[in-house]
Amino acid sequence: MTTAKHAAALALALALGGCASQPGDCDATNRDASLLTKMNCDYSGGYSEQIKQKEQALTASRQENAMFRQVYDNIAAQQTSTRQDLASQQQAQAALNQSLGQLLKSLKARHGNESQVQQQIAALEQQLKTAQAKTTSNTPAALAAKQQELKALQKKVNQLQFSLGYE
Repeated sequence: MTTAKHAAALALALALGGCASQPGDCDATNRDASLLTKMNCDYSGGYSEQIKQKEQALTASRQENAMFRQVYDNIAAQQTSTRQDLASQQQAQAALNQSLGQLLKSLKARHGNESQVQQQIAALEQQLKTAQAKTTSNTPAALAAKQQELKALQKKVNQLQFSLGYE
């Protein structure tokens, strides 16, 4: 009698073991999944693996969002400094170049396989190189041109940010 119970329990365990879910197959948003599938996903760690991946993506997005804010702050500082002396302009330009360079490097690493993003990053890099090559003067025409360049840069950074889904 006990042997039959053990054999039945073993057969049941083997049958249920064949239904085991891989962590990649689990989708917490799937409402059509059976109770057994959901239990297997919970037991196998599929749901916790999804949570870890989403937390990592959220952390990376927050870091990139902070870099976007830093670029915006540096653009604002650069716009303010265009009304000031040459030394502060160069200092603000260096800070802008550094923060924009870090942002572009991070975006290349994370979104480098998306062709639209690659094009936007390449355009920003080209504009950054052009801005670095120019010499700055304190003439009103040069300051007005610098303001226009900064507005164009800010617009491109905005477009890139929205195309990546950041707000």
